[in-house]
Amino acid sequence: MIPAGLADRVRAVAREMPGGLAVFDADGTLWRDDVGEAFLRHLISLGWVTLPDGGDPYQEYERRVDQDKQSGYAFAAQLQAGLEVQRIGAEADRFARDWVPPRLVSDSQALRALCLEAGLVPAAVSASPLPIVVAAAPLAGISRERCCGIEVEARRGRFTELLVGPLTYARGKVEAASRFGRIALGCGDSFTGDLALLESARIAVAVAPAAGSPLSAEAQRRGWPVLSQEG
Repeated sequence: MIPAGLADRVRAVAREMPGGLAVFDADGTLWRDDVGEAFLRHLISLGWVTLPDGGDPYQEYERRVDQDKQSGYAFAAQLQAGLEVQRIGAEADRFARDWVPPRLVSDSQALRALCLEAGLVPAAVSASPLPIVVAAAPLAGISRERCCGIEVEARRGRFTELLVGPLTYARGKVEAASRFGRIALGCGDSFTGDLALLESARIAVAVAPAAGSPLSAEAQRRGWPVLSQEG
């Protein structure tokens, strides 16, 4: 449910910043759970993603995330090196069609609809690999053209390990989203990953489970609205 005060603020900011961006984190915000991790597990199950030493790619991903989240998320995108861009895109589309709809967060959907009706432009910025973000975000009502994710270069139709900046985590989310325009509203669920985005926006909105989170605690301290992640 969108608080009346938040709806009024969104409409007011939309009048002040016509065409401004309403930027949403993806995982845990637009939908529950992490689509990048789910898609990585799917690619591993297909035998498309492997490690040269025969080790478990997902365990290595988790190890790297534990050490440093940004480099770990980048590694998930780099694991697609050598795979055909079109093949990954088609598989991401198939996977997202089943995975995303039952996990959509209703409060975030209501906020996105409010922003769109008021005249703001919804965008998504995620630390998941770009192919799965552009496959999943349209199912949450955000166009492919306004999606950001961890990106690697492609050569001759195949992904490489070469990262394309900015890396869409923490301050990198702000830099990436700002290429689309001015950020009027920021919405996210992660203290480490999304706080910078929320701080950069005229209106900051947190999404949290019923048990709360580090970001929802910070939001309450700052007087930011908190939406439910549950529905």
